[in-house]
Amino acid sequence: MMNSKNIKLALFLCLLGPVVASVSLPARAGCFDDRSPGMDWSGCKKTNKLLNKSNFSGSRFDDAILALSKLDDSNFTNASLVKTDMTRASAQRSRFIGADMNKSVGYRAVFDQAILKQVNLSKSEYFRASFRDAQIEDSDWSKSELGRVDFTAARLRNVEFRFTNLSRVVFKESQLENINFEGAYTYLTHFENVDLRNVRNLSQLQLDLSCGNPDTVLPEGLSVPDTWPCEE
Repeated sequence: MMNSKNIKLALFLCLLGPVVASVSLPARAGCFDDRSPGMDWSGCKKTNKLLNKSNFSGSRFDDAILALSKLDDSNFTNASLVKTDMTRASAQRSRFIGADMNKSVGYRAVFDQAILKQVNLSKSEYFRASFRDAQIEDSDWSKSELGRVDFTAARLRNVEFRFTNLSRVVFKESQLENINFEGAYTYLTHFENVDLRNVRNLSQLQLDLSCGNPDTVLPEGLSVPDTWPCEE
């Protein structure tokens, strides 16, 4: 036979039940969800995965690990890749239009022939990454670490490199239109066969630190450094 204390406890639990049931658990990224537009892989580990030809438009990869994964020929339009780790990943010919890649990392990643338009890449790290023959427009790459990145034959238009480390970056045969080099570090940056007349805020000191050749076209008011061409 239940005493009065047990009866009160039973009544309390009955009243509390509906309240507990109504409390929803916090949403979690579906790390095992199939790839599809608008999905959420935030914080997920997708290392060394074959994800070529995927439609990731509007999807979220914040704090995710995509290292060593194959992402070639994929669509990242309006995707969020904030703090995403793309170390040694391959995203050749992929489209990053309107994507947010703030503070992302892509050491030795390959973005050859990729399209990046209206992309936020500020404070990111892409040391030794490759963007050969890529199309990069209306994007912010300021305050980033891009040492030894390869932009050979790439087409860059309206790109911010403000206070970015561009040491030993290769711009050879690239097209540069309305590029902002304010405060950028250009130690041994390669401008061979590049027309620099349409860049902004490139100083004589930055040129003196960089590399060029007789086919480098300089902005008005700047002169060819005595150290050009650089010794290998």
